[in-house]
Amino acid sequence: MSRATAGIFGRLAALVVMLAALCASGAPAADAPPPLRVGIAPNYPPLAFKENGQLKGIEVDFANHLGKALGREVVLVETPWDDLSKALIEEKTIDVVMSGTSITEKRKQRVDFTDPYLTVGQMVLIRDADYPKLRNARALDKKGVRVGFVGNTTSEHYAHKHLGQATLEAFPNTDAGVAALREDKIDAFIADATAVWRVTGGLLSKETQLRGLYTLLTHEQLAWAVRKDDPKLRAQLNAVLKRWKHDGTLEDILDHWIRVRKTTIEVKPQPE
Repeated sequence: MSRATAGIFGRLAALVVMLAALCASGAPAADAPPPLRVGIAPNYPPLAFKENGQLKGIEVDFANHLGKALGREVVLVETPWDDLSKALIEEKTIDVVMSGTSITEKRKQRVDFTDPYLTVGQMVLIRDADYPKLRNARALDKKGVRVGFVGNTTSEHYAHKHLGQATLEAFPNTDAGVAALREDKIDAFIADATAVWRVTGGLLSKETQLRGLYTLLTHEQLAWAVRKDDPKLRAQLNAVLKRWKHDGTLEDILDHWIRVRKTTIEVKPQPE
């Protein structure tokens, strides 16, 4: 073997050793998919909120399960609600919005939505002592009645469209609105059904001050939003949602966080 040949073999051996060392160190492979950057606004319990400084909720659990299903690392990018659309479309600092987003015609003009994962709507939360005078949504539309909602949401849209006589006030998040209701700063708080369910807690709840009016004011579907130029990701997300609906994963996550979900059923009279 010549010196030149020996030198070539030596360099090849060194390269093999280097590659083996990189693999042993856990360095990512060149073809590993990039992290999935999930935009989330923690202002909407139980969909997304912070507890002891940590992000929690339905969307957080969805994101963690999604990473496993797609074989991708998931990075939660905490983003103010009003900035999510800009982060997705213009800045492209996130790949998908998972933040309890309702499908609306206006939003569909800017983003593409996945298949919905939950059908909800707006509900009213009041103090239990006020039930005799505020027992339905029509009673809210009167002068002197103070109604709160989270700003720039479908709750606000409903309030401005249907409550022209009431005094309206926007809050930065659900917890702030609920606190204002408890402190008698407002008389009613309009929120998505998931938030009302969380506060009232169902038949076994220890909540005594507040109660929900369990009639949907609107019918909305929640879904995830992606850029219009990313049909591949949308297809992947829809495939995962379809599988979750079939194997029970979707229902398990929802049931963990929402233990009261009211559905309408037809009650037929019994024959005499």
